[in-house]
Amino acid sequence: MDFKAEALDCPNCGAPLNLAKGSEFTFCEYCHSSIRITKHEDTGEDTASHMDVPPEVIAEVKKLILNGSKAEAVELYMKSAGIEKDAAEKLVNAIVASITNRIILNRPLSGKGIIFAVFFFAVAGVTFWLLASHTADTKPVQVLCWMVLIFMLINIASIFRAIITTIKFAGVKWTKATVLKFVLINTKKNLSFYKALLDVKEPNGLSFKAETNIMIKNDNVYKLQEGKIIDVKYLEKDKKNIVASVQNL
Repeated sequence: MDFKAEALDCPNCGAPLNLAKGSEFTFCEYCHSSIRITKHEDTGEDTASHMDVPPEVIAEVKKLILNGSKAEAVELYMKSAGIEKDAAEKLVNAIVASITNRIILNRPLSGKGIIFAVFFFAVAGVTFWLLASHTADTKPVQVLCWMVLIFMLINIASIFRAIITTIKFAGVKWTKATVLKFVLINTKKNLSFYKALLDVKEPNGLSFKAETNIMIKNDNVYKLQEGKIIDVKYLEKDKKNIVASVQNL
């Protein structure tokens, strides 16, 4: 499914809605409202209206998805919203995308992460040279070199997106942003993953709204609050591409 952000806001809390092109139903990731999308034949414009489905239903659907019970999630929403199964499946798929896609954060590497990345590339480069130059001339050494090279490449692949993000934002200065809304995506070990709606301040004094992902230690979750000022970086040519720092929380 092609998930494309349309310029529609939640009629309940005003947060931006992310919906697939042509969707009839969606949900608000911040207040868990169920939304019906209506296209006007005269103007061709979409409007969003609130559906009489308790927010707790979306929260329960998310829990079922995270527990691997997608079929139960579809059944629950179909009965609660009084809609066809196909429509319920589309909405549940949208929730799956909102959970899984955003857990993979495009975050730049930390100082320690950069050191590890340099180490991985250095070891991979030396190992490749040993193999290509036939310096590793015995079978056991060659096998060892291949094992090391594969292990290094796996590590590089696991942080490749973070490496690209680090390069993109290398020369970008930090600026301030105000947290307007935030919602928990998932928790993993001692970390919590949030999606946040921010009001980002530009150097010229203007501001714009944008969403980003925030990863924070569970011990510091209480510090994340609406109205909190955090540091962010954004690309001038793509203001939706934002990274946030929670070091000053």
